[in-house]
Amino acid sequence: VGKLLHVMRWTKPNLLDAVRETSRFMTGAVDGHMEALKRIMRYCVSTAKRGLVLKPEGIWDGTKKYLFTIEGISDFEYAKDETRQSVNRWSTFLCGAPISYCRKMMPIVALLVTKAELYLAVLCAQDMLFAMRIMNAMQLKVEMPMYLFVNNKGAKELCNNWFVGGGTQHVEVKQYFLPELKEAGLIEV
Repeated sequence: VGKLLHVMRWTKPNLLDAVRETSRFMTGAVDGHMEALKRIMRYCVSTAKRGLVLKPEGIWDGTKKYLFTIEGISDFEYAKDETRQSVNRWSTFLCGAPISYCRKMMPIVALLVTKAELYLAVLCAQDMLFAMRIMNAMQLKVEMPMYLFVNNKGAKELCNNWFVGGGTQHVEVKQYFLPELKEAGLIEV
């Protein structure tokens, strides 16, 4: 089952939440959890010809002068779980084709929506930097700045400015990471 779940995770991103939820009950699972797992497996079998289409934009000419693009999108569901933790979701794209999807529970309970979104934006930016470093290690160039899409206005303002005030003073350290990347010309939020 573990190998099957790992394969499903990469081929059907729409199942990430269902797999994450069922995997939380691997110890002490009851009949309802087994039924949920069987439902996931039936869905995979019945939709075997459907899945993620990997189709990059542009055609690489094979030279080291080609500029690859890296983009990130972050989103979350605030306080969705009974523990009041948020569910983080971010994706990284290379030339428009997804290269990573991540969905996981936020390790802390965020008191502000802006704080949760900022935390997630930093995680997505780190993933984008990792992809850029892999490309650079292969001596391939990445177009700068990379673009990070955030759907929370407060978090976007914190990412683009050095100002900290009011109820956001406690997120100061994470906040400074993204403006530094912006000043270096690496990321645009």
